[in-house]
Amino acid sequence: MNNRIIYVDLLRITATFSVVLLHVAAGNWGNAALGTYEWNVFNFYDSLVRFGVPIFVMISGMFLLNPAKNISYKDIYSKYILRIVIAFISWSLLYAAYANISNYDTFNRQAFIKSFMFGHYHLWYLYMIVGLYVITPFLRKIAVDKKAAEYFLLLSVIFTSVLPITIKIFNLTGLDIFINKFDLFFTYGYVGYYVGGYYLSKYTFNKSIRNIIYILGILGLVCTYVFTNIISLRTGKADSTFYSYFAPNVMVVSIAVFTFFKYEVSKIKFNQNTSKFIYILSDCSFRIYLVHDFFNMFILKAGINTLNYNPALSVIFVAITVFMGSLATSFLIGRTPLLKRIL
Repeated sequence: MNNRIIYVDLLRITATFSVVLLHVAAGNWGNAALGTYEWNVFNFYDSLVRFGVPIFVMISGMFLLNPAKNISYKDIYSKYILRIVIAFISWSLLYAAYANISNYDTFNRQAFIKSFMFGHYHLWYLYMIVGLYVITPFLRKIAVDKKAAEYFLLLSVIFTSVLPITIKIFNLTGLDIFINKFDLFFTYGYVGYYVGGYYLSKYTFNKSIRNIIYILGILGLVCTYVFTNIISLRTGKADSTFYSYFAPNVMVVSIAVFTFFKYEVSKIKFNQNTSKFIYILSDCSFRIYLVHDFFNMFILKAGINTLNYNPALSVIFVAITVFMGSLATSFLIGRTPLLKRIL
């Protein structure tokens, strides 16, 4: 317990709840009429909590890319990847079985196999994190060298964030074809967040730099909401361009949230009982992520739809309900030896 970094535990809990809230709000974002009060509320919540998945990846990078942590090639596969594979098999089976029971009168083997192989929509994260684990030994070599890490992060920001959204907004098809000729795919995707998590945890920023990061984070939140509103109304359909985890606006928000917890939240002193409660919540976070969509589906099955009520309140109420149900389930699984090993 004494070796734990409490701001990271709080960050993990916050990211977990943000994902739950995101999935509740996103459920009707595309269903509400554009420009209405309801749509704007869903857009607000969606814009507010886009940082969840990037934060998960950054936390993983913070620990697994740390050279002080001795990780062998064997550990990568026998400890980290194996855990994810077991979790995927178990949860994908459960979600596939539920989908089969809910959607078909009799067992549909083809649908079940397809659902199991590809996984429930949110289990994409498990595929992605395994990919990062596979290249972790290479990334550790980059992360340990500050200049190499900064160069890598610069390339990642340019080719994963800035260029793609510029190409999409201005429809620069020719530029897209030209950029792809360089085959710089190693810098694409979540690898930037992974390396960035270690970089942000390792190196210290002075107060002036932190304030700039916070301002950019606030601007990023505003831009996510405003630009999503503008582009959706202009095209006549809900447009998620600025919701992308790789969009510059989401990227700066994620960096700002991580930085805020490291420098500001870490100053808060907690007593022993509160700290223990935080550790328990943090330890439950991964399973909360895995199980939470069952509760989303149960609530919809019960006829509770956030569109049928004031979404400003119903989204929060449903998100808290889903989170608490998922927390209770996760806690019970963690207290059951057999289930703890496979779920």
